[in-house]
Amino acid sequence: MVFFSTAESNEMKQAHLSGFLFPKLVVVESVNRYSVLKLFFQEGFIEGDEGEPTYIIRQKEIADAVDIANYFELHLENFGPYRICYTDNGRHLLLGGKKGHIAALDWQTKKLHCEINVMETVRDVQWLHTENLYAVAQRHYTYVYDNQGTELHCVKQLHEIRRLEFLPRHFLLVGSSGTGWLHWLDVSIGKMVMSFPARMGSLDVMCQNPGNAIIHTGHDSGTVCLWSPNVKEPLVKMLAHQSSIRGMDIDQTGKYMVTTGLDRKCRVWDVRMYKQLHAFSLPFGLSSVAISQRLAVACAVGNTVQIFKDMHLGICHEPYLVNRCGGPATDLAFVPYEDVLGVGHGGGFTSTLVPGSGEANVDAIHANPYETKKQRREREVKQLLDKLQPDLIGLDPQDITRVNEDLLEREMEERKKILYVRPIDVQYTPKHKMRGRGTGSHKVRLRYLFYLFSKSYGLLRQIL
Repeated sequence: MVFFSTAESNEMKQAHLSGFLFPKLVVVESVNRYSVLKLFFQEGFIEGDEGEPTYIIRQKEIADAVDIANYFELHLENFGPYRICYTDNGRHLLLGGKKGHIAALDWQTKKLHCEINVMETVRDVQWLHTENLYAVAQRHYTYVYDNQGTELHCVKQLHEIRRLEFLPRHFLLVGSSGTGWLHWLDVSIGKMVMSFPARMGSLDVMCQNPGNAIIHTGHDSGTVCLWSPNVKEPLVKMLAHQSSIRGMDIDQTGKYMVTTGLDRKCRVWDVRMYKQLHAFSLPFGLSSVAISQRLAVACAVGNTVQIFKDMHLGICHEPYLVNRCGGPATDLAFVPYEDVLGVGHGGGFTSTLVPGSGEANVDAIHANPYETKKQRREREVKQLLDKLQPDLIGLDPQDITRVNEDLLEREMEERKKILYVRPIDVQYTPKHKMRGRGTGSHKVRLRYLFYLFSKSYGLLRQIL
């Protein structure tokens, strides 16, 4: 008979219980982690008290409840008004004053990359594929600088540019000039892809559709034109306002477009159907407009910025937030993946808090705000390898996935015709000799073998 000690039996029971409970503990832990992450990464808007509108809440009250580092203001009255631009990951900010002041900084850590004065008019600024390069549309030409403020290139083909846009998937820098020309410059090889006149007057309003890389321009006649570098005529021309268009922006998915004009109207459009969804009237003429990742719309009304939510649903009856700037607002831009709105105005720059405007879940594969230097270099190489050709820019980006059935049928018919082609007959009259290696029969035999080989080889070439 075998006897077990009490200690050994207790250890066996504990091991059995631990093996039984361990899978349940893993499941409970994963569920709790998911609930915490779900709670953490949900976007949320401000909700006022009962009967209290949210637009009376001031920025200082919001800043007291959140991270105060996102709310700041730069007083630069001597160099304004300012144009602004954020990188795709929302980490770096580029400022360009009309009187020549240019500054690049990490706006979250407030680390200044460079600050220069070009001593001439600056009309627009634009980041390129990384935060190490940016383009500046100056008085006559467009210049490219690095993040230390060193001038790298002077692009004289981009002459008297009013607005700049960068297409990251195609590495194209797009410029619209005051003389009515549109330019597409490939910054990876330094080659002008396309340049032609739009014949629509000065192009002061321009934006890109992130969904299909089509360029949208607004004109004094109230029309919006859609352009591609492959066609020298507008792909679509639509009447958006009864007066001059002053602002235009498109959401990240390329579905909704917001336009503002001197007729005091803010209109929301469905870009897929080129149809107006809703129109809203504001008390004054509007200048600039911006739309966030969560479809919050910011409109510049003089020195006041009004933010609206759910405007694309048509249920917006009053502003969501209102903020007064230090001067007339000239440029608006929402920070990607942050609840922050950047405002460039005559008195400098203001970083405004807009809860619920940014996407809560960061896509670190395409835009990582916390990437290291090594990750940035790897991303740049991957972008160059995944670069798309300008020929693929079109209204419907899904066209490349479709099969051209008509062309395929024509090619198959041509192949079938080649298979039934009759070989060419070789006419040869042999010379009759009596004996020796040079007799006619021997030559006929060689010519016949050569004829068979040439016929089979020619037929094979026609088939392939």
